[in-house]
Amino acid sequence: MNKHTNTKLLLLALSLLVSNVKAQTPSKQDEVIALPEFTITNEDNSWVASNALSGTRTNTALRDLPRSIQVVTSEFMDDLGALTLTDATDYISGVTNVGSQDQTNDNNTYQVRGFRENKLYHDGQREPFAGMLYDAATLDRVEIIKGPSSVLAGLAEPGGAINSVSKLPRSRKSAKFKFSTDGWGMRRAELDANLPINQKLAFRFVWVRQQAPSWIDQAWANRTVYYGAVSYKLNQNTTYTGNLEYFDYIANPPASRSTIASTSPLIGLTWHNNGAINGLNLNGVDIPWNFNPLGPNNRRIERILRASSQIQHRFNSVFSSRFAVNASKMHRTDLRLSGTQISTGVNATTGKVTPTTDALSSTNDVETVPTYSAQVDLVAKLKYFGITQQSVLEGEYIDSDDVRNRDNTPALTAYVFGATYQPAYDQMLDMSRYTLPQNRLNNKMHRRAIALTNIFGAFNDRLHVLAGIRHDEGTIVLSNPIATTAIGKYQKLQESANSPNLGAVFAVTKDLSVYTSSSRSFAGVPQSSIDMFGNPLTKQVEGKGYDVGIKSGFLNDRINVNAAAFVIDQQNIVRQVSTAEIIAAGLDPLVVTGARSIQDQSAESRGWETDITLKVTKDYQVAVTYTNLHAFVTAAPNAPSTVGGPVSQGPGRESWSIFHKYNLPGFLKDFTVTHSVVFRDSRRPTVPGFTRQDAGISYHTEFFKKKTVFTLNERNLTNVKYWEGFQARGAPRTLMFSGTITF
Repeated sequence: MNKHTNTKLLLLALSLLVSNVKAQTPSKQDEVIALPEFTITNEDNSWVASNALSGTRTNTALRDLPRSIQVVTSEFMDDLGALTLTDATDYISGVTNVGSQDQTNDNNTYQVRGFRENKLYHDGQREPFAGMLYDAATLDRVEIIKGPSSVLAGLAEPGGAINSVSKLPRSRKSAKFKFSTDGWGMRRAELDANLPINQKLAFRFVWVRQQAPSWIDQAWANRTVYYGAVSYKLNQNTTYTGNLEYFDYIANPPASRSTIASTSPLIGLTWHNNGAINGLNLNGVDIPWNFNPLGPNNRRIERILRASSQIQHRFNSVFSSRFAVNASKMHRTDLRLSGTQISTGVNATTGKVTPTTDALSSTNDVETVPTYSAQVDLVAKLKYFGITQQSVLEGEYIDSDDVRNRDNTPALTAYVFGATYQPAYDQMLDMSRYTLPQNRLNNKMHRRAIALTNIFGAFNDRLHVLAGIRHDEGTIVLSNPIATTAIGKYQKLQESANSPNLGAVFAVTKDLSVYTSSSRSFAGVPQSSIDMFGNPLTKQVEGKGYDVGIKSGFLNDRINVNAAAFVIDQQNIVRQVSTAEIIAAGLDPLVVTGARSIQDQSAESRGWETDITLKVTKDYQVAVTYTNLHAFVTAAPNAPSTVGGPVSQGPGRESWSIFHKYNLPGFLKDFTVTHSVVFRDSRRPTVPGFTRQDAGISYHTEFFKKKTVFTLNERNLTNVKYWEGFQARGAPRTLMFSGTITF
């Protein structure tokens, strides 16, 4: 029995199961079968979320939280046609992606308010690896809490924290099957089935299978996702929920970008001298936009297993609690060519300096990261003297063990620019050539945390004050038996950080609130770094931020405007010391060898963000984001000329997006059209800006008496060549077709 037969039988069985489930008592809303203190129910407006979990780890109204929190709902992602978390980042203010999900390096990492964010969260648990993968079919929403947010999440970069929230079973029977394809040969099928058995027990199952040839030469990515969730109401006050996800990913990812050596005279022909050459003509040599020097035999195989189990209990009208255990395991294998910088030489015929060859090597990188955590939340809701109070006492324990083995080959056959096939592509498959071990890393991490967050309401709940603090302690043990120094072979680090958060929000009218907040975050102690005297660095890399903003929902939430002005400072950034600094300290640079570091750099970002959602009529919706951001270096003793300049790989100053959806009237009432514009200005220090447009049209009908929608989406209407981020080239004009049937 082949895979196609298995898939057909799976779909048939699930369809029969859905059609034969006993009908449930109709409900006004399709609600999650769980206690509302710790879960989110359906929203009246599918694009607008009124509540979030990422402010206090409980279901709290966004209007009552003095923080900038943006929620991207699954309905909004469906209308965008988003397949991954990265696809949605264009429509989140203050967030830009560094590399797309199918890139070799820096995949699934972002910049939030100008700072790198690679410590992602999933269902409130920190993910063990920056390159963790997500599929939109399993996500109920994505919540972004802007600014320093360690009071919620613990370890976090100062720009903010991104928390993706899984789908849970709901009270209504439903099933949806969707098939998609595009002009590059992508084929994707997904099934989302919600199966309530009775008023106490419900299941949800999501299945995804995707095969995706890429527009980039010799690149492709396939995935299979299985996701299941269960909710069981033990009694009126106690609910169990759990979910399990298996993500199987195999790809031949492309080079993030092709570059020439920084010493090349051609560097002046590239954007801001960044060396990127894709899509350029360099002295008569054209480098195609889809050029990929890494060849057909690179492989990234990544298998992810995530599991979560929690008990929610309401003791009485005052006290509730939640106990959760989470586990995840990521196993990744990367077999890839290394050294993609292209050298230059003089063409014997033309006499011009052109790209020529590069001596490549190959890397075999294998990493396994199991992570376990336990979380306990005790919630108290009190009323006294006209004041309401919600207190959340949280405890958390995290255990992670990162094992990474990496080997290199000696130089392979030199790369010949423009050749269609290289001998190195085959040489990299000879495993006997991997004779240069680079590392045998083992990173064991244990963290403990306790937090207390209070939200006080006064003046008939017009004023809400948030006051919280979290204390984190951690022990990190790094070992690498093949390191050449004692501290490289073994290093034990201790972390200890307090992260306060204080803010207030005041309802000026029933439709308009103003807020201000102050918060802190820590990103951990630098790992594998020593100072000039051979001692490990011990300062926490940390940030502090201040926000002032508005939250509004005019005309019964038909017009939502959320805006924030902010300032964020990042401190104790690590840099490598120079030989001159070693000499100035009275040390001998011949004795003080290897990389020596110091924590004396700092950076700042400031600006404002605006998110507007309008439901102009019941058939016309618009979502607008705008960001004006200045992220710059504030201290760099070794390079004073960089002070005031942009942070490394920083975003541009100005970005905005518009997405609108219109259900056509009259005899065209079965059609829906969408259009979007995404703008990034050219003040990004590493890549040019762009303006991209997308458009789509959907036809709503019935197929075998089942609701069916056919959709055509045209991505990149004007076929611009653009860089999504430092590591990701945008795709040329692409036509995507999908069909969705709802049972």
